[in-house]
Amino acid sequence: MKKIVALLFAVSILVLACVSIPHENPGTGPVVTAEIPELFSLDPDIVDDKMTILISVTHPVPIKDWTIQIQPNRGGGQRPEGEQAARRTGTGRRVFFEQKGSGAVPAEWQWNGKSSSGEMVQSAMEYRFTLSVNDVFNNNSVFDGIINTDVIVIRDGDKLRIIVPSIIFPPNESNLELVADEDDRRSNARVLRLVARALNRFDDYRITVEGHANPTTRPNTPARTTENPSLVQLSRDRAQAVINSLVNDNAINRTRLTPIGIGGERTVAPWDDGEENWKNRRVEFILER
Repeated sequence: MKKIVALLFAVSILVLACVSIPHENPGTGPVVTAEIPELFSLDPDIVDDKMTILISVTHPVPIKDWTIQIQPNRGGGQRPEGEQAARRTGTGRRVFFEQKGSGAVPAEWQWNGKSSSGEMVQSAMEYRFTLSVNDVFNNNSVFDGIINTDVIVIRDGDKLRIIVPSIIFPPNESNLELVADEDDRRSNARVLRLVARALNRFDDYRITVEGHANPTTRPNTPARTTENPSLVQLSRDRAQAVINSLVNDNAINRTRLTPIGIGGERTVAPWDDGEENWKNRRVEFILER
């Protein structure tokens, strides 16, 4: 019995000694990896549908804290048009989603596709996923990745609606063939393939293709009244260009598709907000039986 007590006492002393030994600063940040699904698809019929990102953090000392940020990875399709070009400073971007935590990073991190304020992700967009991890010595590592969202079909009464702000046009132009940047052209092809795939799931629906534009003048002014007819024509021409691509490159039946131009009268973000008004330059697909 005395031997057992002595052994337990020795083990206790060893445990206390190990606890009291401070960790040595490794001088490097953690090894951080994340496995992001190839395509983030949200089912509108599932309440609070979520995606899962698998995270691995390897490090010899404890993790103090971590931060996840998600922001739209906006490219040429969101460059300002007209007068807005002079107002955009390009100094930083608002964070779409942010979450902070203490201690170990969760091995399975879930996200419902909503911003910190409750806004849903946009269809067929790239979002930059950034995970920053600090250890107890403030050694830091950052993992950067891309979340690609699928086309999101929204139920709107007896209709279905798809909102796509990620098709890239040249400023003040409707011709997709005039997009100069090769990455932008590849992005357009990817987005339109996703749209076509979604439309083919509803092949018994007629589709109105709405073009929308971002105005460059204050609402309820003579300048806006003067500007809007040109925006209506531009947005209709862009809707028609999208139809042509869906028909010629993605085998959608043209008889299902009708273009209309809305111009800048149904904005979803303030016209002069250089960080958010890219959402106004969008194409919407309204599906009806």
